[in-house]
Amino acid sequence: MSDNIKVVVKVRPLISRELEDKLFHQWRVKNNTLYQIDQNGRDCGYSFTFDKVYDQNTETTDVYNDIAKPIVEAATAGFNGTIFAYGQTSSGKTYTMTGTKESPGIIPLAVINLFDIIKNIPDRDFLVSISYVEIYNETLIDLLNTERKNIKIHDTLQGVKVDATVKVTTSPEEVLQFMQEGQANRQTGSTNMNEESSRSHSIFQIKIESREHIEGEEVGCLNVSHLNLVDLAGSERSGQTGATGIRFKEGTHINKSLSSLALVIMQLSEGQNKHVNYRDSKLTRILQNSLGGNAKTSIICAITPAALEETISTLQFANRAKAIRNNPEVNVVATDTKMIESLTKQLSSLKTELENKKNVEQDNHKLQKHISVLQRFLSGFGQQTSVDIMNGNRRKNQQMRRATISTPHLIQDEPMPNAPRFCTPSLKYK
Repeated sequence: MSDNIKVVVKVRPLISRELEDKLFHQWRVKNNTLYQIDQNGRDCGYSFTFDKVYDQNTETTDVYNDIAKPIVEAATAGFNGTIFAYGQTSSGKTYTMTGTKESPGIIPLAVINLFDIIKNIPDRDFLVSISYVEIYNETLIDLLNTERKNIKIHDTLQGVKVDATVKVTTSPEEVLQFMQEGQANRQTGSTNMNEESSRSHSIFQIKIESREHIEGEEVGCLNVSHLNLVDLAGSERSGQTGATGIRFKEGTHINKSLSSLALVIMQLSEGQNKHVNYRDSKLTRILQNSLGGNAKTSIICAITPAALEETISTLQFANRAKAIRNNPEVNVVATDTKMIESLTKQLSSLKTELENKKNVEQDNHKLQKHISVLQRFLSGFGQQTSVDIMNGNRRKNQQMRRATISTPHLIQDEPMPNAPRFCTPSLKYK
């Protein structure tokens, strides 16, 4: 099954800093199209059209219902899913993904929705576990155990795996508590653009395992899916953010990893069968399965209405991303019992095939012996006939004598084989 990445654009309202600087809207939203406008509100320059463009009055719940809810529902059925926010610094990505108590973001809405769906599927048993990591200066940090500063990434048969702390959960409240603990450990800092700027990419992963519920029986297969909820740090310019020292170094790493992401998006959108640079950064390596792989993916591109060049860059990224096609499939994993049963059947089948092959080899060996006997007999008969022909002229004037040809004695322990019977099916013509 092929599935395009879903991409939407969300425009945030002007913030207090922009109002104080007397900045004006440079973009207008109409019929899911963004139009560049001048200071007088007239259309000029660029325009971009998407399936969904949300203006400054849109609630996060509307965005969730349109683009995130279908992926959460698919995750409970065994499909991998990824939702992430992309955009420049201070464009509203963290607010969209995390939200506030008054206005929950995509992550808490997804958690609550997930457990509601599970509650309404009584014929399956579910196991939900979570992990939470951040990529800070290209170092992978475990947000649920900050003592683990540089955790590893492994390639497995199911895809890329992060060696992070895993917490098994039983309720949405428990999941949200772990999320808050992780957020408290995340790297943030103040810049001229944002008082609490994310200085890292965060990946909140929910693993969902389920199997059919049958009383008194052990089910052989599990559905196993991963739901990645990603809050990316925003691209930034040091001239605008005023970043120096540590903040400047953080910004450099952020921009570099986002450039790697943009390169991967461009390579995939071109649709050419060539190498894709997933390993250029930890971010693209972790998201490898979500970009052109086995996952359903949605991207929320957050933009600032008062910005021009940065917004154009984000919208061009969005245009390329919506051309990427993924191949999501239900992830079915056999349990140990089912695997043993399957391997036992396979072993029995191979043994039967081997015995049949031995029988065929024995029959072939006997047939070869019979053929050898016949060849010797025919060879002797042919030599006798040739001698008679050569002496034919000498016998012209002689009285014909009765010649007796003795039949060669066949080996008794090797009886003559019965002539094989061939069965030709009757042909019917119309």
